[in-house]
Amino acid sequence: MRRLQIVAALFLATIISGMSLKAQEISYPEKGDVTEFRLYIEGIEELKGEIRIAMFDSKEKYTKDPIHAIVLPVDSTTIIWTQEMLPYGEYAIAVYHDKNENGKIDTNFLGIPKEEYGFSNNARGRFGPASWEDSKFIIEDNYFTTSINIK
Repeated sequence: MRRLQIVAALFLATIISGMSLKAQEISYPEKGDVTEFRLYIEGIEELKGEIRIAMFDSKEKYTKDPIHAIVLPVDSTTIIWTQEMLPYGEYAIAVYHDKNENGKIDTNFLGIPKEEYGFSNNARGRFGPASWEDSKFIIEDNYFTTSINIK
C-alpha cells in the first residue's frame, strides 16, 4: 500500500505541480456538441490552501498534457468547478488539496502523501495513479455533473 501511495504522490506532483503553465488550448465547436460541465470536489476537511485540478481528454495525454489546469481557493468543504462549453468527448480528472499552497503534494519521510487527492470516478490505482480506463468518463449530453471525493 505504501508503494502505491508513493507512486501516486509522485505522479500527481509531476502532472499537477506546474500545470497552470502547461494546459493546452482548447478549440470549442461553434454550435452544438458542447456541455455545461460541473465538477464537485468533496471530502475537504480543512478550509485552507488550494484545490488543483488537471483535466485530460485522451489516453495518450493522460498524466502528461492537461487540457485544463485549474487552481481554486479552498473556501468550503465542497468546491465546485464549472466549464460552460466543454466539447463532447472522453475525459479524466486528477485533483489534490494543496493545503500549504506550495504547488506540490507534501509527503512524509516514507513518501506517503500528507495531502488528499483523487481521480474521476473516484478511481484508485494499484501501484500508481488510477488508469485512464478507470478514470475516464464520456460526455455526450448538454449538461454533465460529476464528483470526486478526495482522500
